Amino acid sequence: MSVHCVVVSWLKEPGNLEHIAQLTAACESLRQIPGVNEVRFGPRANLGGVGSDDSFDFAMIISFESFKAAQDYGPHPNHVQAAQLTVQLAERFQSFYFET
Repeated sequence: MSVHCVVVSWLKEPGNLEHIAQLTAACESLRQIPGVNEVRFGPRANLGGVGSDDSFDFAMIISFESFKAAQDYGPHPNHVQAAQLTVQLAERFQSFYFET
């Protein structure tokens, strides 16, 4: 079983390239956390379409090798730093965890 997390963020300053660069660097650092298999992230793609939510600004998907790895991720310093940055730059954000 693998665990995955999706984080969707609504930025205080949508389109601020410096803030997007800071979030990108923070997401890159998450790859160094033991038990993290994959991290994908970036600004919203403006594709439109039925059912497409274009209200958010930045999103991330992270995959863990196990349930334990997902639990250990939370207190890791790289995650704490990324979470603090997100709180600083985002008006709001939402996290979703699921298993496969």
